[in-house]
Amino acid sequence: MNDDDIIAAIATGYIESAIGIIRVSGKNSLELLKKIFYSKQEYFEANRFYHGFIKDSNAKIVDEVLVSVFKAPFSYTGQDSFEINCHGGLLIMKNTLELVLQNGARLAQPGEFTKRAFLNNKIDLVQANAVVNLIKAKTQKALDIAFRQLLKQNTTIIEKLREKILFLMAENEVIIDHPDEELSHIELGKKLSILNNIEQLINKLLEYATKGKFFFEGASVAIIGKPNVGKSSLLNMLVGEERAIVTEIPGTTTDIVSQYINLNGIALTILDTAGIRQHSNKIEFLGIEKSKDAIKNADLLIAVFDTSSEFNIEDNVIIDYIHNKKNVIVVLNKSDLPKRSNYPFKFDTVEISCLKKTGLDELKNKLYNILLENYSEEEIVSLNASQTFALKSALSQTKKLKKAYRNFLDPSLISIDLQILADFIEQIIGKIENEDILDNVFKNFCVGK
Repeated sequence: MNDDDIIAAIATGYIESAIGIIRVSGKNSLELLKKIFYSKQEYFEANRFYHGFIKDSNAKIVDEVLVSVFKAPFSYTGQDSFEINCHGGLLIMKNTLELVLQNGARLAQPGEFTKRAFLNNKIDLVQANAVVNLIKAKTQKALDIAFRQLLKQNTTIIEKLREKILFLMAENEVIIDHPDEELSHIELGKKLSILNNIEQLINKLLEYATKGKFFFEGASVAIIGKPNVGKSSLLNMLVGEERAIVTEIPGTTTDIVSQYINLNGIALTILDTAGIRQHSNKIEFLGIEKSKDAIKNADLLIAVFDTSSEFNIEDNVIIDYIHNKKNVIVVLNKSDLPKRSNYPFKFDTVEISCLKKTGLDELKNKLYNILLENYSEEEIVSLNASQTFALKSALSQTKKLKKAYRNFLDPSLISIDLQILADFIEQIIGKIENEDILDNVFKNFCVGK
């Protein structure tokens, strides 16, 4: 498929609205515009709106429109482009698009405009992902993070990562190209230190990407505990409405009840699970098995205990489930009643009373802080699954490189390992060009002066 082809699509979606936009991009696209757009202007200047009429081959008016014109390289795709702002009726948009296609354009593939923006160096892959997130964002905070990513305001870690890999590649190229000259005086210890730093940066980026996932894809929180400790009451208190059935009969919840809340910009799915105990019937047993799956897959657990009752074997079952988990908050319910037991916990605890509705703000703050672990929102990024996989592969490759340096592997072989590392990083930020390496050679090693 030729990237110079003229592509077109309904940018506003095929839905009835006040205005519809037909986006067109590609080489000679402005020549196509002249075939279908009739205006008082004979020459189109860049970054201007033009009023006129879209007409078919029989000079029949299709619609009265405004057309915005963009010229390469100063457009979204980096190519000559235009957008037809027509009336948003379904038939008008359909007829206008068909007319564009009849005059030399083809229908754009999903994401093809953004793909061209990447290929023409208008955006990198991290920014491309941000475009998707701008559309998918469900909260204001998610939208803010996507904008920072699109504007490259949160790429400090990525830039440092790229810089250090380029430094090692440039240093290795100098050794290969000038084996008899001591142009590089980089000690083994420093090289290993740089690789350690690369490893730390990759781990940090993976952590920040996990936080980004919470904002764009949401997080799941499973409420667990033995029967009748107040799990359903806690769900209702978090949601602010009677979502789950609450009775004094143990085992009322036999299936998982879920509800969505917005927690400071994180789309949180709260799961009220069946009480975990020695099951008394087949239905309750199935509910308990579903609870175990929810515990396994949840991003965070809220373990609920009743401090007004004696600690018993069923409480121990819950403690066994959570003792090796990382993201756990222990909620001590019924704090309005006299305490009858002290629970041995290594986790953060919050005392609440679902009856009196106390302790809710403290619990929400702890939920937010545990999910984000006090990371700076300015550094949070969103990566897709393939980018995350590439980062994890880069982490393994970094360990392999450290071993290669320690074993004094031939520089030409190290060059291959460094290129593999660079290839993984390319899947996140885009291609590392030979010119980038050359720039580093001159900047750091003064070859050729």
